[in-house]
Amino acid sequence: MKKVLFILPSLRGGGAERVMVTLLKYLDRNKFDLHLALISKEGPYLAEVPDDVPVYDLKAKRVRYAFIPMLKLIRQLKPDIVFSTLGHLNLALIMLKILMPSHTRLIVREANTVSEIVKLSSKPWLWKFFYKTMYKRADLIVCQSDYMKQDLIENFKVPEQKAIRIYNPVDVDTIRKKANLGENPFLHSPTSPNIVAIGRLVYQKGFDRLLQAMPQLLKEKPNAKLWILGEGPLEEELKEQCIRLGIVEKVEFVGFQKNPYVWLKHADLFVLSSYYEGLPNVLLEAIACECPVVAINHPGGTKEIMERLGLMSRLKDNELTFSSHFFNPLEEDCLKLLNEWFGLEEVVKHYESYLSSL
Repeated sequence: MKKVLFILPSLRGGGAERVMVTLLKYLDRNKFDLHLALISKEGPYLAEVPDDVPVYDLKAKRVRYAFIPMLKLIRQLKPDIVFSTLGHLNLALIMLKILMPSHTRLIVREANTVSEIVKLSSKPWLWKFFYKTMYKRADLIVCQSDYMKQDLIENFKVPEQKAIRIYNPVDVDTIRKKANLGENPFLHSPTSPNIVAIGRLVYQKGFDRLLQAMPQLLKEKPNAKLWILGEGPLEEELKEQCIRLGIVEKVEFVGFQKNPYVWLKHADLFVLSSYYEGLPNVLLEAIACECPVVAINHPGGTKEIMERLGLMSRLKDNELTFSSHFFNPLEEDCLKLLNEWFGLEEVVKHYESYLSSL
């Protein structure tokens, strides 16, 4: 049996955290002894960590303050595999790799398209140097899409044999069960159609260009309303944009929602307006809820999702404009293809195969 230590910054709401909790739930206990360390033990997904997984609180405010606690824990547990996700934490653990027990292997999972992260950083040249020199030292790098994998190989000189693509798992059964909990959030709203967008209120998610497209939609559908689920530093800026566009009454910021699936089940349309992504879980989850979707093409795995599921007519290039067919039910065979490409069982098997091989 292999001992695997997962390390994350926290379990605050986010796609990467949700994927890690899913793996902790479903990896085979006959093959793996699972442990979880958190830089800061907080977040809504803590409640979903299985009872048989020990959780270690490193009690650090930032990754930079967690070097010593991480190394102490790794030396104490002597895991066969350390599994990390999210860029800065990945880089920190790669730096510590030389000090880990000699048998310990390091897997890093990248949650975003690295070129885009580097481009938007305050010192692109420095971060490109770090990724280029450090990432190839990991034993394995999990990429969420073929796009991300090629980005690492071509732009950061990661050896091809070290970069693998494993799609994010979609737990369709659990999503649908949660979607049936609670009442329709639009029940007491006279608006229609109801459009939903979900994510942290940060530049990456592109809510500014979604708001920019709303006046055009309102000309055709004056009773439409946009509901934005999420929190973040750009909330006030986005609200000011609503004022400038004259759409304050047509946009509702409802904050973080522990169960976004009930919103997706009853929405008329889900919109993904991001500037870049790794592989957007929320798009897959909207499709699992049978919510009609539209996405703007961008660097990352979104186009792969739309190609795999036969939804290319719902992918917009560069600029978002609303077409009436976006509100139609999802294409035939879409859910069958979702299970084939992104189903929980298949994805967990892939992870187990690679974890066993190291």
